[in-house]
Amino acid sequence: MTQETRLAQDAGSLLELWQEAQRRWRHVAAWAIAGLAAGGLAIWLIPPKYEAIAVAQVGQIGQVGQLASAPVEPAIQAVERMRTPAFQLRVAERIGHEEWLADLKRSPKALADAEHLVLNLAKSTSAMGNSALIEVRAKAETADSARRIVDAAIHELASKHAEMAKPTLDRMHLDLAIARERLASAEKELTQVGRAVANVGVKDDRFTQLSLMTALRVQKESELFNQRQAIMALQTALEAPASVGAKAIEGTFAWEKAVSPKRGLLLTVGLVGGTLAGLISVFAGLVRRRRSA
Repeated sequence: MTQETRLAQDAGSLLELWQEAQRRWRHVAAWAIAGLAAGGLAIWLIPPKYEAIAVAQVGQIGQVGQLASAPVEPAIQAVERMRTPAFQLRVAERIGHEEWLADLKRSPKALADAEHLVLNLAKSTSAMGNSALIEVRAKAETADSARRIVDAAIHELASKHAEMAKPTLDRMHLDLAIARERLASAEKELTQVGRAVANVGVKDDRFTQLSLMTALRVQKESELFNQRQAIMALQTALEAPASVGAKAIEGTFAWEKAVSPKRGLLLTVGLVGGTLAGLISVFAGLVRRRRSA
């Protein structure tokens, strides 16, 4: 059989199928309506889900003598931390979400299939391409519940980052306390040197002692300046915005309209699926008639 003959037979078969579909259009329409009804039933049976979203910044620790801050942990590591069952279990327990707790305790597959907490790195706008922002999304049966999940997840992350940053911040606070003690000691010594210099006359035969005291005074003034600079640098590094805990950069936003089930998509899938099923049944009937002929 030549290729032209096969093409002609295929074209003839398609034409015959099209004619049969036109003849049995009520049958195809019935399948299409059934598919549409199945999509409507799915919309009715699937519980609605509402979504909330927030963009969170990972905790930051100020760097002494630098304008930039360092993250408590890289954002990508924070995302992986928030995806762990242990972290999500703490979040679910914090808000008392029984359905989520049941999903987490059931099996690892249930955790993978759950959509209560969806995490992604926010798009970076820095030149180096390193983002310190995390996009936190949550889906729940109500908009308020979704908002509570997002807020609890960010609060849990902030607690963890505060725990991780505590040793570094404690050390910086200790350095600040030591610098303040040194400043107070230097100020006291400078006052004493100033009084001693004032009591030594210029025409006194102790001119060498006066020079030494003057040099010591300059040294103490320099020490005072350095201590004040160190205190200022430590205070700047310890205070916001240099050192901040994990937090949402804006308030959590929740949509008032349910994001699932997607009605248009389900109805379209039902309609297209029903129509295809009708065409397949027409084709199957055509094949049976050919075999019986």
